[in-house]
Amino acid sequence: MTKKLLNFIIITIAIAALAGIIYIIFFHDFTGKNLISGEKKVSSPSAETEGEGVIVLSSENQKDLSAGGEGISESEIVRESLKRMAIAFAERFGSYSNHSNYSNISDLKVFMTGAMQVWADRFIEETKAERGTSDVYYGITTKAIASEIKEIDESAGQAEILVKAQKREASGTMDNTAVTYQDILISFAKENSFWKVDRAEWQEK
Repeated sequence: MTKKLLNFIIITIAIAALAGIIYIIFFHDFTGKNLISGEKKVSSPSAETEGEGVIVLSSENQKDLSAGGEGISESEIVRESLKRMAIAFAERFGSYSNHSNYSNISDLKVFMTGAMQVWADRFIEETKAERGTSDVYYGITTKAIASEIKEIDESAGQAEILVKAQKREASGTMDNTAVTYQDILISFAKENSFWKVDRAEWQEK
């Protein structure tokens, strides 16, 4: 290999490496944040409770949501964002396994108001003390099938969305399942300019 060819190869490698460094520094998204809550993404229910991948409890920013739909008002965009957030929250919140250490609630704390975070900590602590531990598997997988806005007041930063859900309960093994249906009312409140879940209440069947 000639010295001229060797120098050419070294220069080519150096340029490629520099281009990679520039891309990482200026273009790569290290935050993993969503644009509604400003918080990190939350994993979807584990394989234990069915479903893999990532749940993002928000849409893209409001301009991206309106892409392909010229004439959509800002209010309509907010309403659609909240419905999507409510669906994702309900599915994760309602998917539980006694082998997952209440991660269905603790993983969602970044999307809760301060008041609901306090409730979540207390609920997990009290439920752990009451139920104890068991080697017999028990899990619930929740899937949203419909949603509707019950109330919304953007100026006051308050909204209520009802999510209709299907619950698949498994006991002992994943094959031993029973299907039920239940609604959950999710209340949002604006906290530090971000929409957060303030209450999540399962409705009587």
